[in-house]
Amino acid sequence: MVATCAGVTVANIYLAFSMITLFAESFGVPAAQAASVATISQIGYAVGLFFLIPLGDAVRRKRLLTVLISGATVGLAVASLAPNIQTLSIATFVLSGLTVAPHVLIPLLISIVPVDFRGRALATVSAAMTTGIAASRVGSAWLGGTIGWHWVYAVAGAATALVGVITILVLPREAERPRIKYGRLLKSTLALLRDEPRLRWSIGLQMPIFATFNLVWSMLILLLTAEPYNLPVAVAGLSGLLGLAPLITARWFGRMLDFRGSDVVISAGIAALVTAGVLLQFSLLSLGIVIASVILLAIGQQAAGVGNQARTLALRADARARLNTLYMTSNFLGGSLASGVAVVVYADLGWSGIAATGLATALVALIVWLADLRVHATSKSAVRGDGGLGAGGRLSGDAESTLVRPTPEE
Repeated sequence: MVATCAGVTVANIYLAFSMITLFAESFGVPAAQAASVATISQIGYAVGLFFLIPLGDAVRRKRLLTVLISGATVGLAVASLAPNIQTLSIATFVLSGLTVAPHVLIPLLISIVPVDFRGRALATVSAAMTTGIAASRVGSAWLGGTIGWHWVYAVAGAATALVGVITILVLPREAERPRIKYGRLLKSTLALLRDEPRLRWSIGLQMPIFATFNLVWSMLILLLTAEPYNLPVAVAGLSGLLGLAPLITARWFGRMLDFRGSDVVISAGIAALVTAGVLLQFSLLSLGIVIASVILLAIGQQAAGVGNQARTLALRADARARLNTLYMTSNFLGGSLASGVAVVVYADLGWSGIAATGLATALVALIVWLADLRVHATSKSAVRGDGGLGAGGRLSGDAESTLVRPTPEE
């Protein structure tokens, strides 16, 4: 249910992306103004990531999820009835900011799942979110074009409410959590950057990982609809289904994470990213090369990201929500910067520039990862891989009591 809820709710953030033309036609506004709705959804999501996820360390998660799901459902209902672009923009900002339920659920899941299954649990939720994003982009375009964009938000609202309620009901009851003033909570979130050196390495690694994927993904449709492929937009749009490739490998990487540790999974993911970057240099020669490189990008990003998130959440059992806040914020920043760079690069250098930049960011991720391994080679955890989610190994001392046997507060 956590995976299902994560997949359904994360889809809300991407509903607007495939309906920009429909907004422009419905409200009689320029396409650029209609496109601002998609931008606003990303801004709202970023605000929610930083300001709401840390609350998972200070209040009962079921209570927090109830507020988030209820607010997102109301936002979707308002969006479905929006009479103008301004109302739709405000509703989109609110619903996107409140659609951070997956990142409240993930730290909770890691706390209650037995240690030997945490990798598979995390990989399953990540795959569900990937599915939700792909389904949102493809499904909203089809449904919006068939029965109208208003109904897309109505259907999403009903699905969010239904899945959210069931998920909240099946989650285990938590003890009252220690009260932390909100300002202190945010301050302590930023303090983790100072106090946890491994967190800084994780953030420094995640930004180029997701940047590589997003840089190529955001410009892919321009490659497919231009020379030499000249695919119709409707056909090129189906390339979004390639983003489902991690579904095939998620369980395998999850088992690898449980039995071999995060180092192995991150290394495999970055290897896939670099390989994809090399293949992209030949992407104008064959559509098969394009498909292979995009699939490798999706798989590599998911594997490296899950491994990196696993070791990040293992750093502090009492601060998983705040750790996840910083991890996801870095992921978002890397993707946003890549999207901005992609627009400039494509305008000046075309697809060849995108391919070269994608390889460069993949190599940056590789360099950061190799430096990370070297710096921390002498301070490896007793668990194989890195930090607390791995494979049958057991942490010693206090770490074992907090990670292997969750406390009542968790």
